[in-house]
Amino acid sequence: MKTIKLGMIGSGHVSNRYFEQAAQMEGVRFVATCAKHKDNAAKKAAAYGIPNWYDDYRVMMDTEELDGVVVTTPHSMHAEPVLAALERGLNVLNEKPMATSFEDCQRMTALAEEKNAIFMSLPFDWNPVFLAACEYIDERYIGKITGAEAQLSLPGPWRDNWYYNKSIAHGGAVLDCLVYPVSRLVGLLGPAVSVMAEVNTLIPYRIVGEGKKVRSNVDDNVTLIVQFAGGQHAVIRSLWGLSYKQNNTIIYGRKGTLALNDSGFPLVIHTTGEPVPGAEQVTWRGLESCYTPLESIHKQKKESVISHFVHCLRSGEQPAQSCRQQLHVHEILFGAYQSAESGQRYSLTTTFPPRSALDPSLFDTRTGYV
Repeated sequence: MKTIKLGMIGSGHVSNRYFEQAAQMEGVRFVATCAKHKDNAAKKAAAYGIPNWYDDYRVMMDTEELDGVVVTTPHSMHAEPVLAALERGLNVLNEKPMATSFEDCQRMTALAEEKNAIFMSLPFDWNPVFLAACEYIDERYIGKITGAEAQLSLPGPWRDNWYYNKSIAHGGAVLDCLVYPVSRLVGLLGPAVSVMAEVNTLIPYRIVGEGKKVRSNVDDNVTLIVQFAGGQHAVIRSLWGLSYKQNNTIIYGRKGTLALNDSGFPLVIHTTGEPVPGAEQVTWRGLESCYTPLESIHKQKKESVISHFVHCLRSGEQPAQSCRQQLHVHEILFGAYQSAESGQRYSLTTTFPPRSALDPSLFDTRTGYV
């Protein structure tokens, strides 16, 4: 089996997870690191036993025999190394967000397709709970889909480096956190048609880390109304102002509800229809006729981000969440900014073929009695 050789661009704490995931796999290794400051790249290389380090990603790409690169730089520094790699025909795993402008996201997607490269841009939602949930978005259990809610809210990033500096981050909660619930929802329900949003900075003076006071000028309070083709609305939130972390997704149907990561359950189906076979009956939010399908969750394939990327490199398959899908996710995010500025609904121009497409009749609430 050919060894997959990877290069890391970025030396922050986010890079650690990918080094650690690769270390658990056979036939995969990082052969080089790169950071703006060479000392940082050298320290990361020493920590993970990586033989080479650079302060110029172009030199790294042109010197090393790489099968792909992983980009974990700060948000505003994603576009240039991704485009440089794709120009060279290299495969890319890119941290979220794809980029800090929709135009750069479009350029990345077009270039990846032109070069026939593997371009995996995060988030990666295909975990066992997500995959099990796909099985239960079914009229037998929840009836016609009528709406959804999702959020990723938290106290706020604990670090004070670039997260609260708009000139570096080019966005706050929208690009850093809202990308996750938006990605989950369109992954479950398919492409949307429009977005309306309110976005502001709610807490400009913050206490972070070990009591350090910082001045924030990034968005930290965001609410979206995303509309789907059938007229259904999804309310999606990210607020850096909670006392705890809330990261749930709820899909409403005429006859039931599907909830991911809510009230202590990984997945719950509340149904007034058929009982869920093979699932444990539970009480959720005080409601009876609720089921948690643990068997369905446990039978799903569990992949790390690196293992899925490597699978794509070996097989030539595009990621489960294609670059077109993530382009759609990011148009929703940048469309939200435009909507908040204009006070108008933003009509989406992108779409994608879902890997696990739903029956269109699930969204049809207007041609019969439901």
